[in-house]
Amino acid sequence: MRIMYYLTVMGMVVGLVGNNSCLASAKTLEAGYASTSWMGSGEVRDLPDGGQVINAIVKGVMIVRHSNGAVGGIVHTAQLECPIRVTLSAKDSHRTYLGLCTVLAHEGKDVGYAEWKCVGGPMECEGEFTFTGGAGGFSGISGTIPFFSRIVFEKLEAGNARAVGYAYWPNLTVTLP
Repeated sequence: MRIMYYLTVMGMVVGLVGNNSCLASAKTLEAGYASTSWMGSGEVRDLPDGGQVINAIVKGVMIVRHSNGAVGGIVHTAQLECPIRVTLSAKDSHRTYLGLCTVLAHEGKDVGYAEWKCVGGPMECEGEFTFTGGAGGFSGISGTIPFFSRIVFEKLEAGNARAVGYAYWPNLTVTLP
């Protein structure tokens, strides 16, 4: 839950030690490996061509393992909530995922916004995760990074669905003002 504190401190350290420039300039920070397991629910709509559209909300905890050279590293967490839309092609089981995420850290004092897109088959999808802004300590956050995910939907009665899955970011990198 202290990802923003770590990112802010690292940004200040990099600014003071790295190049003696003004702290107001943007700093790119490599936070490390991040992952989440998420659960959610939604609705499945069968399409006339045999495909499907799924609208859901998945929630999880983003766990960031900082790669600072220490044994075990430093770990921070943040809440993650993402409304998503998944389209499934009937021809080749190709899936397209679109998501909007809210990242909450430090008991909601720091809020980040992101959007992601990934494509793939019925298993894992690969794409990009883009930070688009935020509030509090995440104000002005930006950055586009590789993103991998798998979400399995179990169709229930009346078109409802249960979702379980995971996502990971091999090198969570952000830019802060």
